[in-house]
Amino acid sequence: MDQAGTSLRPLLLSIAYRMLGRFGDAEDVVQEAYLRLHRETDEVASPKAFLTTVTTRLAIDQLRSARRQREVYAGPWLPEPAVDEYVDLADRVALSDSLATAFLLVLERLSPDQRAVFLLRDVFQYPYDEVAAMLAKSQPAVRQLAVRARRLLAEERPRFEPSESERDELTRLFVAACEDGELEPLVTLLAPTVTFVGDGGGKAQGLPRPVAGSDRVARLLIGAFSKFSAVGVTVEPVHVGGQPALRMLGPDGRTVAVWSMVLADGRVAAIHGVVNPEKLGHLP
Repeated sequence: MDQAGTSLRPLLLSIAYRMLGRFGDAEDVVQEAYLRLHRETDEVASPKAFLTTVTTRLAIDQLRSARRQREVYAGPWLPEPAVDEYVDLADRVALSDSLATAFLLVLERLSPDQRAVFLLRDVFQYPYDEVAAMLAKSQPAVRQLAVRARRLLAEERPRFEPSESERDELTRLFVAACEDGELEPLVTLLAPTVTFVGDGGGKAQGLPRPVAGSDRVARLLIGAFSKFSAVGVTVEPVHVGGQPALRMLGPDGRTVAVWSMVLADGRVAAIHGVVNPEKLGHLP
């Protein structure tokens, strides 16, 4: 593989991860794309176009299969958290919002083809003619897929707090309130309709269904932080897709959970907690 082909790997992983929400699956798709390029007997005029096309098509097929598997998934399904401090993807800073857990969850509303078109066109800014060639569709068909995707996402696409310093300060106050264990101060930091979604995948103690409401979520958080303290789990502020998150480390330094947060109007509006160990193995 020449240097030009190898240098495309972060871009390909960026596309595949945003399509699939799992790093292991994204790695498999990209590896297969490189193998197909290697097996090509004819000269490939543009390795980038070839690899991006194969990666996208394989990811679409993989997503269709993964959605069938999720029908029997134990409890709520969440994407693997792309912790900014530890995950190296192409254009991570410029396109960070599209790595946020809340954003990836909204993308689940789209069909695989709609998701591919939206990501390639609206996130990675590929022109319509190139997207059409990648998906072996006409330009009018691709434009229609993009319109439908934007329409589906218009109502639910998360709108993140604009100020990073305000987000980090709210996160600090949130952690302090959880550690103090006082109900009322914590409730004031939560939106009335706040939800907590826990993904254990049947392999860790997740939640069978989301918990909603500031009082119920506050009690859940206080109980969780009390347990963290008792078993020696430490809490570290991080970012997932540029948004505030918490990484929980066991006594042995292993990541045991990542909570991605959605902040809106100066309060915590949602928490997505991944405790499934299979979804944390990519973190050091």
